[in-house]
Amino acid sequence: MPHTTAGPAPIAVPAPILEARAHQAERLRTQLADFWGKPLRGIPCGMDLLRTMFITVTAQDLTHDAALHYLALCDNNAAAYRTSDVWVAPHSMGQRITEHPFLTTDSITVGNLEDIARARDGLVYFPTPIHLDGLHPLSGLAWHMEGTGDDLTVDFETITDTRLIPTSLPPLLAATTKLPLSPYCPNGLATLHGDVLNGYSNPDLFGAPGPATILALLLAFWDLCRPTDAPDDPDSPEAVDAADEDIVNVPQHTNTGTKNTGRNRKNKNNRRPARKRPIRIIRESAHTPTAATGQPRPTDGTADASGSNWKDDTLRWEVSQKYQNRCPNPHQHRAIIEAGGECKPVRVPVKAHVNGPRGRDVDPRRTVRIVPDRHTGTRP
Repeated sequence: MPHTTAGPAPIAVPAPILEARAHQAERLRTQLADFWGKPLRGIPCGMDLLRTMFITVTAQDLTHDAALHYLALCDNNAAAYRTSDVWVAPHSMGQRITEHPFLTTDSITVGNLEDIARARDGLVYFPTPIHLDGLHPLSGLAWHMEGTGDDLTVDFETITDTRLIPTSLPPLLAATTKLPLSPYCPNGLATLHGDVLNGYSNPDLFGAPGPATILALLLAFWDLCRPTDAPDDPDSPEAVDAADEDIVNVPQHTNTGTKNTGRNRKNKNNRRPARKRPIRIIRESAHTPTAATGQPRPTDGTADASGSNWKDDTLRWEVSQKYQNRCPNPHQHRAIIEAGGECKPVRVPVKAHVNGPRGRDVDPRRTVRIVPDRHTGTRP
């Protein structure tokens, strides 16, 4: 039996929910690539947003030089999104980012970004948005790197709900700004070149953080999303226990999709399979604080070995593969119900696994069978 002072262990997210989040992140990547690169009457949709950002700073329309610079920025962003590494953050990471020292102190020291960045081009999707005082909730962060060494230039983006962007803009600008039809849109952009940090707009009008805060958000995410050394055998138990993220391969979203247009069975059978993209799912357990200490739960098995969560005579036990009804929004369930919504349970598979403290023997007399609807488990 676990001690009452230590909170319950975090429940593993079912595979269908992980895959759904991976699809959402991949869809977001594709939509942002289209936003910056897909031409609409010859001009990318992102160019119109940059024009509005330029007006909020200068009170004038784009100059010729600014237009050329922004067109090049659109091309660079679109190319970066096409090859970006994509992460899905756990629900608890947004809160941990807002409490990170990079966000709570007056100054931060920026090291070598090429060494600490998770990738040269990256995107992180937050199923639970980051909430900062007075700003639109942030559902994503992105970064793009060009050059190297002293010539390194890093572009940062914050991403929010598209419907929120016009709410703080002046009425005329809100009416003339063409925004994407997709649910999410960039609302804050910044560039770091050497020691010079610049923004692209008046951030308050877009509900966006300033350039320094955007940089702090990215640095906090990079710090929390620590890299892991890949073991020789990625399927070994040691690799599974040590890794802080799972890889989910999903079909790559495209503008035209992968629907078969053939009119006969021969064309259908010879259809080229959809290209897969690996999406990195950061594990919730690495960012879930304990009830007693408020610190993240250890993921290396030290808590089990020290006996802080299990009695000395507790053995591991097997759980057979069954199905279980679970809420699709466990971390938002209460808020949804209080708002008058409904969370319909989904039937998810629970793989055969072993519970209990690591490093202990398995008790053959103790078997847990997961029973749908009524019970979470029984012991013969």
